[in-house]
Amino acid sequence: MYLLNDGHIYYRGTRQCWRRGLFLILMDTAEETALRAIVRKVALQQRGHWMMGRTRIGKYWYTLSGAYGSDGLPLTVKPDAYARGVLVPKHLVDAWKKGGGWNSAGREVSAMRDWALKTFCPGRQRQIP
Repeated sequence: MYLLNDGHIYYRGTRQCWRRGLFLILMDTAEETALRAIVRKVALQQRGHWMMGRTRIGKYWYTLSGAYGSDGLPLTVKPDAYARGVLVPKHLVDAWKKGGGWNSAGREVSAMRDWALKTFCPGRQRQIP
């Protein structure tokens, strides 16, 4: 999920085809299910019906798609990448579980974005409604 309304957005006609900016990624591992989050500068490009891209966390590259990096679900990463993230507070995890997003962010999106901006981008103002 992009955090700010800055960065670069490119259109083909009236359709967005490419975007780059600060992106919130939710993560878990095969062994650990507690949600952690990390922010990376990510470029997503239109690939058929999906926006897809890649990012590096630690020494590994991960393919991202849609909200939170895995179409609204946590991205399963290696333990060393997971350790680089910040634990998501319980109230946000609960809101995410009940959010109602289907292949996207749900009703938790405003609270999640506000928390991410305070945690990863202190001093930046929320710009996306």
